[in-house]
Amino acid sequence: MSICYLNGNFVELSKASISPLDRGFLFGDSVYEVLAAYEKNLFRLDDHMERLKKNLQSLSINIALENSEIKSILQKVCEKNSEKNQIIYLQISRGAEAIRNHIPIKETQPTIFICSFELKNVPSEKNDPITAVLNPDIRWKKSSIKSNSLLANVLYKMHANDEGYDELLMSDDGFLTEGAVSNLFCVKEKKIFTPPLESNILPGVTRKVIIEIIKDINLSCEEVKIDEEFLFNSDELWITNTTKGILPVIKVNNKKIGNGAKGEIYRLVMKAFLRKIEDSII
Repeated sequence: MSICYLNGNFVELSKASISPLDRGFLFGDSVYEVLAAYEKNLFRLDDHMERLKKNLQSLSINIALENSEIKSILQKVCEKNSEKNQIIYLQISRGAEAIRNHIPIKETQPTIFICSFELKNVPSEKNDPITAVLNPDIRWKKSSIKSNSLLANVLYKMHANDEGYDELLMSDDGFLTEGAVSNLFCVKEKKIFTPPLESNILPGVTRKVIIEIIKDINLSCEEVKIDEEFLFNSDELWITNTTKGILPVIKVNNKKIGNGAKGEIYRLVMKAFLRKIEDSII
């Protein structure tokens, strides 16, 4: 039995229901956050709340709950579910209206939904490397907003899966943006590079943690535009996101990255990332 939160109530997930006229369903008029909980401790909760607040403001969605109340609900959902390591999914839509109309009614009450799933692949030094395929970026130009309008990402992941790859990386006019469900980092001559936020990418929470770690262990990290040639000539390539943590990419378009194995810099950063997780567990 999985317990979720929906508009003020904790209910079994199988019994939760949302109106088909909800704007999140009809228009993708909603935002979401995905949080990792290690041993039932929410990782980097404040960073997720900060991004959620910015995204709600970007869409002019106003909710009655304070940050502290949302944090409390997130923790309760985590506690009410039995898994030690969880992925907590939070979605806030503009809400349901009586008539489908592109222009929302100001008085519409937002729908707040939070649920939990087991985090099956906890970050570990033993995690297997992955492969990726490179495609043009066809998404809208506000990918910094963590919106539920994810059709392009769905198509990308389907394409990667059909072609036998684990992830799809995107480029816009020859410059890398991000993965279908991840941010990316390249290593060249022991220097680390990642696309800047101005490159129409999501400001990933794990991305932020990894940049902090790189600076903490006195390595160089530059947020710069990365072209495709640089990508294929990199010594190492990683992706980052909440559900996977940090993973090395050893092939792109069946071309080997570096020596085709986990790199030295990746191993250093991964060890530091695991320490961050351990430090977050109370």
